Amino acid sequence: MIPLDRFTVVLDACTLFPMLVRDVLLTLAGHEFFNPKWSARIRAEWMRNLSERLGERSFDGNTVERVQRIAAAMESAFPDAAIEFEFTEAAILEPVDVKDRHVVAAAMAVQADAIVTFNIADFAVAHLQEHLQIEVIHPDDFVMDLVDLHEKRAVSAFRELRARKQNPPWAPRELIQRLQKSGLVQTSRWLSTEDVVALI
Repeated sequence: MIPLDRFTVVLDACTLFPMLVRDVLLTLAGHEFFNPKWSARIRAEWMRNLSERLGERSFDGNTVERVQRIAAAMESAFPDAAIEFEFTEAAILEPVDVKDRHVVAAAMAVQADAIVTFNIADFAVAHLQEHLQIEVIHPDDFVMDLVDLHEKRAVSAFRELRARKQNPPWAPRELIQRLQKSGLVQTSRWLSTEDVVALI
């Protein structure tokens, strides 16, 4: 088994611009469940998508600065996460959707164990597993795999995440509801179990 702190995962942009999903994944990474990676192109994509989403809700004109602060905080917390490589098309990438080939190329560049994405259907999952030994996994399944590996550490990570939500504070049930709405349905179900919810 790969030690938790060596498990290398490329986070697709679609997992980084939903704010709660990003918080969950990076909190778990901060607890050394895995090493997160992203390329400059992934970074630009999630920042653009988040800017557009926040821009629809914001009237203060500070959307770009807010997103830049988030990116800077991520880079400060995970200084080794950024991947630098030159993307070139390759035959092995052909079964992957054109718009997502750069994500696979990033995973190849760092010999990642997995790609975490909501867009499973775009990644030719069986092809990547067979030829590159790269797993493509939904963030909800990924989080639950980490929970199965070390549930006590996962509970601690979620307790820390909730403790950071202070303006206003989140009750455990609010966190659970928000996770469900964010697409982390299994995760929300696990957190809502009697033994776990009492600890977060």
